[in-house]
Amino acid sequence: MSLIETIQKTIERHQLIPAGAKVVVGVSGGADSVALLRVFQALEVPATVAHLNHQLRGVESDGDETFVRELAGELGFPMVGKCVDVRKLAEASGLSLEMAARRARHDFFAEFGDNAVIALAHHADDQVETFLLRLARGAGSEGLGGMSFTQTIGPLRLIRPMLGIPRSEILQWLEENHFAWREDASNSDEAFLRNRIRHTILPMLGKQLNPNIRENILRTMDILREENEFLKLETRNLKLEAGIPLAAKRRLLRKWLFEQGAEEVGFETVEKILELMDAGEGTTVFELNAGQRVVVEYGVPRLECVGQAFEPAQSWELTIQQGSGWKKDCASGIGDLLAEASFDAERVGDSPITVRSFEPGDRMEPLGMEGSRKLQDIFTDLKIPKARRSSVPVVVCRGEIIWIPGYRIDRKWKVHGSEGRAVHVHLRLK
Repeated sequence: MSLIETIQKTIERHQLIPAGAKVVVGVSGGADSVALLRVFQALEVPATVAHLNHQLRGVESDGDETFVRELAGELGFPMVGKCVDVRKLAEASGLSLEMAARRARHDFFAEFGDNAVIALAHHADDQVETFLLRLARGAGSEGLGGMSFTQTIGPLRLIRPMLGIPRSEILQWLEENHFAWREDASNSDEAFLRNRIRHTILPMLGKQLNPNIRENILRTMDILREENEFLKLETRNLKLEAGIPLAAKRRLLRKWLFEQGAEEVGFETVEKILELMDAGEGTTVFELNAGQRVVVEYGVPRLECVGQAFEPAQSWELTIQQGSGWKKDCASGIGDLLAEASFDAERVGDSPITVRSFEPGDRMEPLGMEGSRKLQDIFTDLKIPKARRSSVPVVVCRGEIIWIPGYRIDRKWKVHGSEGRAVHVHLRLK
């Protein structure tokens, strides 16, 4: 099959372009992205060209942008360009240059909206290089599985129609059709590890170890990806808690970190956070990078962006009914909803019952206990993380705290006997 036919079949087989989706093609000006854009034009796929000028190579970067703009005009595609000083971004964020560039690209792609699919020009050689890079850095099976034809990262939907095609075929197609592209001089600089793998290590492995090394690595990656899909299904209903296998814990924590917006998650990071969670006491902090950290309180992790406060927004709804006797709270734990409780109707009288967030200095007299207690002490005893405390509803009547849903009511407000007049209160999230 020709390159065009191969990519068309890949799009169809993997359903890469959903009906009604806006297609955005990331084009750097290099051979791979130019080939992908020209194939989309041949297939008459309506698309927008997206080019990010990383401003890393001065006039050469500007030349890439000019080339892509002219190519988009020649092929009849609209183009959106953007300039980002990636070096300055890396210095400000504490990220590596590679990770800062990745963040800049993802932020740029996110500007195209939720209905967009971002087509990227990764190919089979990229896969093999990624495998060796991750193997050298100590990745697990999920990392060694490499990239997939489709990927969701937060709001981004990425597609890779050329992932199964060797770069030699892409270059041959461009040359046969006399299509021009831009060469990035840094691609031959073996100071970069990926270039060293491409130009020195892989050819050496092919000569000294196995001439089919690329094909064998790609087959291994296919197996790992398929096994990872199976493991995703097996762990989808598990919670990150004690008692599950270590392999599942690692997988679930990595998934949670990426869902929370972590930039990069290595093996040592996962192991350290799991260690802090297993300790389960007090508050500990693990710095992911200069801009992100994981705070673990009583074994529960949360990810924070440095300098940003954690302020969960909550909105509750109370339903009040007159009745008799008391109803058992159906909440599974403190602050969990739906919850319900019953109070002495005579004590409530005509006074309104309201709900608010926890405030410093709050106290109550819990039913079944002597004396009054600060809510802060109750939360500490029950190992409620500080970040979650403001999201725990506090039910109030006549200026007194009468109920902490999922915990206890105040003993002064209890219903007298199974037939005593009562006010039944139901609380849920709006």
